[in-house]
Amino acid sequence: MHAAIMPLHALQSLRAVAALLVLAGHGAQISGRFFAEPVTSGQWTLGFAGVDLFFVISGFVMVYITQGKPRADVRFIGRFAYARFTRIYPVYWFFTALALAAYIFIPATLTRELADLHIWQSFTLWPIENALPILHVGWTLTHEMYFYAVFALILVFPERWLPALLAGWAACVIAGSLMLDGLPAIGALIVNPLTIEFILGALAGMLICSGEKRFARTALVIAALWLAAAAWLIWPEHAEAFPSGWARVAAFGAPSALIVYGAVSLEMQGRLKPPGWLVILGDWSYALYLSHLLVLSALVRVWVSVLPDFGPLANFAFLIMSLVACIAVSGAAFRLLEYPALKATRKLGDRLFEGPHRQKRAPAGHEDPDVQTGQTGFPDR
Repeated sequence: MHAAIMPLHALQSLRAVAALLVLAGHGAQISGRFFAEPVTSGQWTLGFAGVDLFFVISGFVMVYITQGKPRADVRFIGRFAYARFTRIYPVYWFFTALALAAYIFIPATLTRELADLHIWQSFTLWPIENALPILHVGWTLTHEMYFYAVFALILVFPERWLPALLAGWAACVIAGSLMLDGLPAIGALIVNPLTIEFILGALAGMLICSGEKRFARTALVIAALWLAAAAWLIWPEHAEAFPSGWARVAAFGAPSALIVYGAVSLEMQGRLKPPGWLVILGDWSYALYLSHLLVLSALVRVWVSVLPDFGPLANFAFLIMSLVACIAVSGAAFRLLEYPALKATRKLGDRLFEGPHRQKRAPAGHEDPDVQTGQTGFPDR
């Protein structure tokens, strides 16, 4: 099987881990807000490092799925952009609409007034100045769409230019973040240090595509020690203490790239087989990521209005129920919404972009490349 369509269950499992980490961080935040004796602490917000792992995975996948594919081909680049758009927006729009409905119909229970929402920016994922989208996790998808747009431009150039183009992109980000200040929202997005995490993931993808897999175990050991040291040094007491900018990239982005490289290398060597349940949860990870804040917010408000606060046990029971509820909702959303949307947009893409570069369908059991790669598997979309 060509490397670009080889199923990567390790990558999908890492997506599951990333989503669960973010869920843990937000669960801790909500516990501290609504429970008098929460069993969680500020250190749980280290789970927000799941976002950094997501960014690295995105960069890896973009290189992996475009390896050996035609460059400077209008049909190919159009299909790439179409696949990125249809992978991100439809499911995001659904959950953003739910969040907007909550603001409209139960505003007293939420943290912002309707007049303070940035509706068109939220639905388009356009960067917002000093504010979050309606669906708070959408800020990360704004970064994702920026990554995809730049990578689509990179596809205009020969593949042998990729290292130089990534290096140039990184140099622009570094120089801009250090030399420019007070930029508008779009400018701040362009020079945001988190872009380096995407580029690190792309470098890991280049290493894998080159066939270099000898340092898998070493990379994983270094990543484990790196993350342990970062957690010990940071040890946030609250969400506001979680690092940002270059400190975040150094603490979590770099070791995430080592983890992705190491895990994928071991799987390709036949030395790693992730458990099936974790791969399935990886299938659901995008739905989990988009839905978990809505589920947590609804559940905690029902919980505190119906049940008495009986100490730490109440918070512990809430956390367990929240985990089950969030996973159940994500599974249902994947089966009823995300997967059908992916199939429908793939069929439309086949009609729009059918041509000499269209790839054959994956074999039975691998029909959905999104499930196999953790993003839209472009060769089959």
